[in-house]
Amino acid sequence: MRVQLPKAIFLAFAMSTLLVSACSSGSSESASSVATTPAAESAEEVQTPGDYKIGDTGPGGGIVFFDAGSVQPWGRYFEAGPQLAPTEWCGEDWELDIPGTMTAIGSGAANTKLMADACKAGAATSVIEFDGGGKTDWFLPSKDELNVVYEQRDIIGGFGIGNDGSSFDAYWSSTQSDAGTTGFTDVVWTQYFDGGEQQGDDCKCNFYGVLPVRAF
Repeated sequence: MRVQLPKAIFLAFAMSTLLVSACSSGSSESASSVATTPAAESAEEVQTPGDYKIGDTGPGGGIVFFDAGSVQPWGRYFEAGPQLAPTEWCGEDWELDIPGTMTAIGSGAANTKLMADACKAGAATSVIEFDGGGKTDWFLPSKDELNVVYEQRDIIGGFGIGNDGSSFDAYWSSTQSDAGTTGFTDVVWTQYFDGGEQQGDDCKCNFYGVLPVRAF
């Protein structure tokens, strides 16, 4: 014979069963949330390019000297490598015209490629052959990039003494002077680090300083 529980006892038993089920479900959700927390914290600890500051060592082992503040088509940062031996701008091809070089920040890499494609020797060849930090994308700074190098010369350090022990004050940019303005094809923009002056009429025949930089 089936025993019928009083109605009040039956309701109490049903409510307790529901409470136990709810607590079990809540514990499962809580455990799942805690399990994912360490992974989230670990992801936040991964360094991003935004962690670089002026004066830091860059990926290529150079000194970070410029931060555009946000990612640009060419990257966000510039780092400067060690000074290379002074040389002519385009080897002995002093009057070789290399049209298309630009002055702006972000144009140095393209300028250097134009130089390297045309010149058999000289400043562009030196920086392209340089592989500091295992990087092969070093280039000769454009006119405006070189001016930033000058402004940050104290942070970069080492100016005036090349790897071969020579001392010099003028440095090449990768920006040829406008032949249509100067009337010559053998002149290029340079910068003098003993006073900061930029000149657009320096002969490519000179032996000036070479500083490789790279963007990232």
